[in-house]
Amino acid sequence: MTQSTPKAMERNEPLDATAARRKAMAAFKTVAERKPAAEVNYGDIAAEAGLPWQTVKRLLGPRENLPALLDGDVPEPIDTRDRILASAARVFSRKSYLGASLDEVAADAGLTKGAVYWHFKSKNDLFFALLDSRFQQEFDEHLPQAMAQDAQYSDPKEGLKALLASVLERVRQDPDWPRLLLEFMSQARDPEVNSRLAAAYQASYGMSAELIRRQHESRGQQPPADPALLAMLWSALMDGLIIAWLVNPQKIDLEQLLPQIIDLLWQGLAPRQAADSSQ
Repeated sequence: MTQSTPKAMERNEPLDATAARRKAMAAFKTVAERKPAAEVNYGDIAAEAGLPWQTVKRLLGPRENLPALLDGDVPEPIDTRDRILASAARVFSRKSYLGASLDEVAADAGLTKGAVYWHFKSKNDLFFALLDSRFQQEFDEHLPQAMAQDAQYSDPKEGLKALLASVLERVRQDPDWPRLLLEFMSQARDPEVNSRLAAAYQASYGMSAELIRRQHESRGQQPPADPALLAMLWSALMDGLIIAWLVNPQKIDLEQLLPQIIDLLWQGLAPRQAADSSQ
């Protein structure tokens, strides 16, 4: 398995995945002329191709399959991996990780089980790849987009409402994600799942705290508390509300409830002074 800390998106990866794969394959063939194919690793190919090793791994598949590439046993196109991850999200969120099988993931993706095994060594490997890809998408796309919503407002409270509303909109557009997050958490008894989730959340808190600091700075304000504490507060609030909605969607109207909660927190939770009944 790769290290558990979510990795930054590879900014210098070519936009054309087909061209990038050809480049990685050419580099692999060059390296394989100097040493046995079975001994070639991603770092060797990455150095030859001028690509990040994570990109090489994604483009060429599991290391144990590399020798087959030289024999002309070409794997499915690169977008197959993304199809498998999308299907795994649907199947795992619907049937649970333990209840789902790779056969069901393959069927949902319209692929053979062999195609799934080309990209992922096991269901466990697929599960971790899905966790990493989903959290990476949070870091690279959703969190910056949400902060951009906030930045459009001069009133910080209204900006916060817009930010969190964008989170809710994403939940509506991608209902598999909150169910999948619950599935990840339900498997957190496993030490490796726990470690990966903890690392993902710590990375999320760090990025959120930095964005919170920048947002206040752009308005010429000081944050009302430590940005790291604020990041944890809003993350915990949204996770809790989304879980409550998943359990009882008929009774929990997040679109109506969230602005009221923000108003409440903005005013503070100190008890109000009781009215003087003598007046």
